[in-house]
Amino acid sequence: MSLPTKIIISGVSGRIGRRLLHLVLDHPDCELVAGLVSPGSRHLGRDLAELAEREPVGIQAVESLAGIEADVVIDFAQPAGFEELVDYCVLGQTALVSGTTGLNQDSFDRIGQAAKYIPVMWTSNFSLNIQVLKNLLQVVKQINPRGQFSITETHHVHKKDMPSGTAISLAQAIDPQSNMTKTGDADFQLGTVAIHSVREGEVPGTHEVSVQLEAETFTFKHEAHDPAIFAQGALDAALWLAQQPIGLYDLNAVLMG
Repeated sequence: MSLPTKIIISGVSGRIGRRLLHLVLDHPDCELVAGLVSPGSRHLGRDLAELAEREPVGIQAVESLAGIEADVVIDFAQPAGFEELVDYCVLGQTALVSGTTGLNQDSFDRIGQAAKYIPVMWTSNFSLNIQVLKNLLQVVKQINPRGQFSITETHHVHKKDMPSGTAISLAQAIDPQSNMTKTGDADFQLGTVAIHSVREGEVPGTHEVSVQLEAETFTFKHEAHDPAIFAQGALDAALWLAQQPIGLYDLNAVLMG
């Protein structure tokens, strides 16, 4: 009988973090060892079960992971503490699964360096079907090199980064560029791909990719109805990644099993 996977949730008080908390506490193969919050958070010191509206479990929300050991960290925190979190994982030989968006190039460089020492997975969207869409868009681009691609992404009003990390990764599947320019208040250009952002209501996430050709136009649309799909996808990825050798992984690796 294998031991449960020891898990830390970074950003445990956030929208996805709380959903992860429910999943980890209920999973027979998981052991929650810590929940990380931002320094000065109003949740600091609270029993994590309170965030899930459950009976106390004796594990408090912390602002530092010093002295805490785990098999894997699942990260949905703000970008400010990301590099410190990566350092913790490297020093502790702890696998890292991250869905934090709004990262800068230095943070992505740090991910690449960390993958030389630990298993790492970063993705902007933990829906496996978004990964399927990325793969499909690469094929569409190869078949239709002159097509005009545009993306509209819609998220809840609480989302701070714009455009969404998912929109950027979809655009990069079409045109693998790293430089993006802002062309309007909510409009962006990444390579040949135009991106328009909308922030309204409590929308978990909708991404629509339009392909305009000379004699036809077609559209792909992915609409998340419940953000729980991102939490479940991240947990599934974490349990898988904790068993993998050192390296940089994406959701394609999970798809392939």
